Amino acid sequence: MTRRHELDWLRIILFALLVPHHVAVGFVDWGVDIYRFVNDRLAGDGLTLFIYWSHSWRLPSLFMIAGIGTWFLTSRGAGPRFIGRRLLRLGGPLLFGTIFINVFGGYAIAVMTGDAAGFSAFWWTWTTTPELQQVQHLWFLINLALYTMLCWPVFRFRERLGTSMPQPGILCTILILLSAGTVVLLKPHAAALTGDNYQFALYLLFFSGGYLIGADHDRFLKWAGRRAWWLLAGAVLLFGGKVTLLAIALLEDAAAGQALAAGGWRPAGLAPPNATAFSVVEAATAWCWCIAALGLAARYLHRPSPVLSELNRAVFPLYVLHFPLTLVGLAVVAQFPAPWWIEFGLVSAFVFLATWIAWRLMDRLGQARFLVGGRAPLPAG
Repeated sequence: MTRRHELDWLRIILFALLVPHHVAVGFVDWGVDIYRFVNDRLAGDGLTLFIYWSHSWRLPSLFMIAGIGTWFLTSRGAGPRFIGRRLLRLGGPLLFGTIFINVFGGYAIAVMTGDAAGFSAFWWTWTTTPELQQVQHLWFLINLALYTMLCWPVFRFRERLGTSMPQPGILCTILILLSAGTVVLLKPHAAALTGDNYQFALYLLFFSGGYLIGADHDRFLKWAGRRAWWLLAGAVLLFGGKVTLLAIALLEDAAAGQALAAGGWRPAGLAPPNATAFSVVEAATAWCWCIAALGLAARYLHRPSPVLSELNRAVFPLYVLHFPLTLVGLAVVAQFPAPWWIEFGLVSAFVFLATWIAWRLMDRLGQARFLVGGRAPLPAG
């Protein structure tokens, strides 16, 4: 099977976007609700808008690209052996990261909130107290494992899918309508932040939609590539509409507007304006950005590169390792008086560099690289 370099590059870019997104949360006032601490010098509305833009399609795109990748993985069979190896591939880094890597991020939070006396004592408490151990960012692996199991029956019809897919435009329309209906029906009843509640069903559609795109990837990528700039323009307009609807809700009632963004306004007795329209635009925005990214990748990133193979191997370890290092970096720079944008750049550079070094060290340990999501280099040629 011919390797699609544009999909490799897009996967690398999407996972690299995690670092500035997670670093940025440490420089906005509401970041304290997520990290339990923020920097003493905060950024303005521009960084908040960047986070909101990134969050509107970052996670959907990761599940979409995972679905496309799963189609390629099932080319060698989708039986019990495939499921066993896939769950091991996801479960190993999940357990190791939760117990032995996320502890560094947990300790950074504990230090910043005054809850830790010493690292060794905190480490012992973390590793021996199940209720203290936090999955943190690794919830993505849990959802991905569940989606793989839920879609397993579909994988068995892989060859038939490849010959019965609708036109790319029709497939996009179906996926957008299904996603919009999911958000409209489920989002009013419960808030979601880490792939739970309505997001669980929504991201399942992006994963399964990605698998369907994979089944017709050659035709779909050509179609998206020809329309890449139109798709990007549509994505920008939809995001602008989403921001406008949210701003209207926030100006009318701050609590209702916040519930509109997070979900769960009905149990709270709130009635955000334009809730149905906002939910539809939310789903359409995510898909439009995802498909535009596919189109741009197909158009401009289809060529191989000498560094592509190594970057491809580094993606999964980057994901596993980056978040605790982000929290450590944010905790350190918070001790020094400097403009937020300098500290933002320093933390981002630190996370990329420290993650790369940590991965390279683990890569030297042979099979142990599996614990952080690493894999052996492909044979030459």
